[in-house]
Amino acid sequence: MLPVAFCYAGAHSASVFSFSAGSVSFGQIVKAAEPAFAAVLSQFVYKKKISKAKWLCLPIVIGGVILASVNELDFAWAALLSACLANCFAAVKGNENKKLMETEGLKERIGTVGNQFCITSIMGFLLSIPFVLLKEGSKLGSFVESFKTVPALRSNMIASALWFYGYNEISTMTLKKTNAVTQSVANTAKRVIVIVGVALVLGESLDFMKLLGCGIGISGVFLYSIIDNLVKPKEE
Repeated sequence: MLPVAFCYAGAHSASVFSFSAGSVSFGQIVKAAEPAFAAVLSQFVYKKKISKAKWLCLPIVIGGVILASVNELDFAWAALLSACLANCFAAVKGNENKKLMETEGLKERIGTVGNQFCITSIMGFLLSIPFVLLKEGSKLGSFVESFKTVPALRSNMIASALWFYGYNEISTMTLKKTNAVTQSVANTAKRVIVIVGVALVLGESLDFMKLLGCGIGISGVFLYSIIDNLVKPKEE
């Protein structure tokens, strides 16, 4: 469970840093390229062959991300690199999580997938503490004071934590009960909602080029998810 917990902590930490370094919508666009990272990792590290059709979909995803980034008013290299790092952690986490689920005797020892996610989340939190103290330890006192005295900070943090935990637990359960195509399609739909919704709510820039790049990138992710099913009848 340790590799899953470490990657869980790394993916979340890098994502949060990306959103703080740039706009939330830009971070989400870059994170939509996660399948590209997963494909490379699966092919060369986990020795799971990726079809040629899927490889041909990757330039569409990457091109969409580049197009969306060209006129990004809130572009920041720190946000781009952090989001890419989050993609790497997430790709490793997905592969390791699937291996963990297939471990013989695991279900008898810890029970449901929900319990597995709970344990890895706690471990991920514990692994994050040294990094937090190293990076933000000097601000811990002022944070505690703000948490006590600012109701908006307190309520937003608690709500964010509950939504984040619930989303990731359901995502883990989906990985167990469905296939990768179903999960990827659902994840693609989530990106659209988050990018457009957050931009509207927070008033972030959402010009034509960004919308076009976002559409191309996310369409590429969707095509990547279903391309094998589309070309399979022709191969037969």
